[in-house]
This record gives sequence, C-alpha cells and structure tokens, in this order.
Amino acid sequence: MTAAKKQWGGSRSGSGKKPTVAGAPATAPVTVKLTDEQKAKLQRLGGANWVRQKIDAEPDPEATDKE
Repeated sequence: MTAAKKQWGGSRSGSGKKPTVAGAPATAPVTVKLTDEQKAKLQRLGGANWVRQKIDAEPDPEATDKE
C-alpha cells in the first residue's frame, strides 16, 4: 500500500501579485515610526494620501540650485 503524496504549493486562485490600475503610478511601502498620538493624528489628517500631498507640495532639495 502506498501513501498518497501530499501536494504543497502550486497555483491557487487569487494568489500572486495583484494587477496595478492602468495609468496609476507605482507605489512603494515605507515604514515610519510614530507615537500612538502621532499615528492617530496622521489618520485624522488623511493618512497616506495626506503624506503624498505634502511631499509633492515641497520642492525637491536636489533640484534647487545651490549658490
């Protein structure tokens, strides 16, 4: 009598990298350490969308001419 071979891995529905939205820029995860109070305030301010807007609104320090 032979034991049935257990199958691990292989393709599964819903597995793998999810497709990106057409035309949307690629994003990368970033970790920032915050206190509980700072985390709560960040969420009230708008979370990741608020952070992206603030970064986009600031001039790039490397793009400015240094005199």
